[in-house]
Amino acid sequence: MNRFCRFLIAGFMLLAFGCAQPEIHLTSYVNPLIGTTVLTDSADLGYNPPWRTWNGLLGPAATVPFGMVQVIPVTTYGSGSGYEYEVNTIKAIAQTSGTQWGRLNIPIMPLEGNDFTADDFASSFSHSNEEAHPGYYQVLLERYNINAELTATPRCAYHKYTYLGGKDKKLAFDLVHAGGGSSSWEIDQAGENVVTGKQGGLHFYAVVSEKIKSIDIYERNPNQPDIPPSGQGAGGQRKLTGNIDIPILSFENSDSPLEVKIGISSVSAENAKLNYEKEIADKNFDEVYKAADESWEKLLNKIRVTGGTDKQKEMFYSCLYRQFWESNVTSDVNGELAVWERKRRTPGGSPASARKVIKPGFETYTSPNFWDTYRTKLVLLNMLLPDVSSDIIKSIILSGENSGFLPTSFHGDFASTFITGSYLRGVRDYDVQKAYQLMLNNANTPTGDGVRGARPHNAKYLELGFVPEENIQNPVTETVSTAGTTKTLESAYSDYSIALLAKELGDTDTYKTMMGRSKNYKNVFDAQTGFMRGRLADGTWVTPFDPLYPYYEFMYREANAWQSTFFVPHDTEGLIGLFKSPEEFELKVDSLFSIPWGGYAIDNVSCFIGQFCMGNQPDFNYPYLYYFLNKPEKSQAILDKLLADYFGMGPEGLALPGMDDQGSLTGWYVFNALGIFPYSPADPEYIVSVPIFDKIEMEIGDGQIFTIVKQGNGKNIDKITIGEEPLKGWFVDYDDMLKGKELNIYTK
Repeated sequence: MNRFCRFLIAGFMLLAFGCAQPEIHLTSYVNPLIGTTVLTDSADLGYNPPWRTWNGLLGPAATVPFGMVQVIPVTTYGSGSGYEYEVNTIKAIAQTSGTQWGRLNIPIMPLEGNDFTADDFASSFSHSNEEAHPGYYQVLLERYNINAELTATPRCAYHKYTYLGGKDKKLAFDLVHAGGGSSSWEIDQAGENVVTGKQGGLHFYAVVSEKIKSIDIYERNPNQPDIPPSGQGAGGQRKLTGNIDIPILSFENSDSPLEVKIGISSVSAENAKLNYEKEIADKNFDEVYKAADESWEKLLNKIRVTGGTDKQKEMFYSCLYRQFWESNVTSDVNGELAVWERKRRTPGGSPASARKVIKPGFETYTSPNFWDTYRTKLVLLNMLLPDVSSDIIKSIILSGENSGFLPTSFHGDFASTFITGSYLRGVRDYDVQKAYQLMLNNANTPTGDGVRGARPHNAKYLELGFVPEENIQNPVTETVSTAGTTKTLESAYSDYSIALLAKELGDTDTYKTMMGRSKNYKNVFDAQTGFMRGRLADGTWVTPFDPLYPYYEFMYREANAWQSTFFVPHDTEGLIGLFKSPEEFELKVDSLFSIPWGGYAIDNVSCFIGQFCMGNQPDFNYPYLYYFLNKPEKSQAILDKLLADYFGMGPEGLALPGMDDQGSLTGWYVFNALGIFPYSPADPEYIVSVPIFDKIEMEIGDGQIFTIVKQGNGKNIDKITIGEEPLKGWFVDYDDMLKGKELNIYTK
């Protein structure tokens, strides 16, 4: 009997005996399979897909909030999370996942009997025999008739394999595989039921519930397409190393389930063992799952909603759940962390680096993908978990002290926006002066011509006030250039973010400089066409120009002119002023949401209303543009359609409109379902819309309860009050939210 059924039966028994109905467990609303499926219908995508599209790239891993461990069934190596819903075979079960490729470390696979080879041991499975909840995953491996159950602690995985047929138990360590391949591995039997080892730079300490009878090497075919080409398998009776062949553990027969507890560490095997001892050694499976479930329930209870349909609650809490998946803890239980320390540049060479173990004195985290997450997810963390936000900022400062710069991840320079937005929301448990200096390093280093820094082509940006495009004839979607228009727009917003912090810190000169630079968006606006457009270094516009044609890195980053032109969140009034009149701007926005997408197939860009793309981050705040024309009802119609039709897409009702990108897309849903949205994430304020729920209670800051109430059943806003006073304009201040003032949204 599965655990969900047990919860239901317990509830029915309480009702049958006349007890009060138990409060609904919020984890029961979460469906970890949302975001794992793929869209294939051109009517949904906006084009005929020539490849598997990126509609979520999430997985149903068993994990705890921000866990180093995410135990994931791997259907496809090289995919986002490792799990693709439409693939009906499981290749292994890895100890780490994530949402953007890589990871999938230390894959293992339970086997039975001898009917397999080193190149063929994957098992088929059916979604009818699969179950996923926060902190728990279960599946029947049909090939071996093994029921697999998974749960986790922050740094340890717990596997429970019940052999329903045979008793010839085996366990494969498929260490040649990982998300990006594995160049080296080793495994060492360290006791009658213990193996230790490493895969790349990740150490593991694994304890099994059965006595190990033998460890045998099964030879792979080196010509298999998914096998890394270098090296040969090698090993002895005790310690085995290599990078092609596969070690398989055999066990003494018993009727008990085979249980495997695995601690991991980037520091050492000793730390992996310590993580195991402190987190999981003396606990059974049900105890670990119960603790994992409780950790999720505690965070989901940060936002409690009343009203709405069960379907809306399922989507809401499933999206809220994804806000706490990443960033991931990187320090061990003893506080240690392995880092790569940059050394001085050798004569004629590149800067060298050396591995070093440090003890920072706080919980360290992986660096967020800022281009994706600064817009939604990181703002939500500031509100709900300020201590985690502070530790993430401390972690990127720690990285910056080594490199001299804040990390920028994919594109843009939005660590600055995150830090400013955090500081202005009262998240301040870090050295803000160190953070501020690193922000200035990013913004003012003249990169280019051999100068290293955080913002590519920044020398030209500082000189010209825009990043020029290369003069490339006949560019295509895949053309790699400077993406100069997008870089200019993004740098202008990052400069604005720095200006806000400079003002708060009393640095008046920098405030004035950065506020001036925040207007650089005007330097790439072509008044003749009404679009943000690429310019060459001599100031001339890129010609020919087609605003409908999308690019990855020419003029725009993963966008076309329509999807880039309105990115001025800090000065939308100034953007409107570039047009001949507000009426002309309104017509432009009308066209944004009505001119059909041209059928271009491009990764990361999918699911449209007109030219507006819900499946990628650049457009996230565009539905609100009508507010600045005092026509919020036009915005609300778009928001309602997006919330209703673009989340839970496809035949299974599980697809998202694009990559979730560490919680950014699901974060968009969370905010808009609540009726508040961080239109400009650096600013501590939120634009207000009509929520999908009747009442929302949020635990924010240090525990203050902020309440949102929807008054009436209308579709549009009639009036708004905050603390019983009329709200001036459309934005609610975070300071008022922290004071517990109730936000009432009256509808008509």
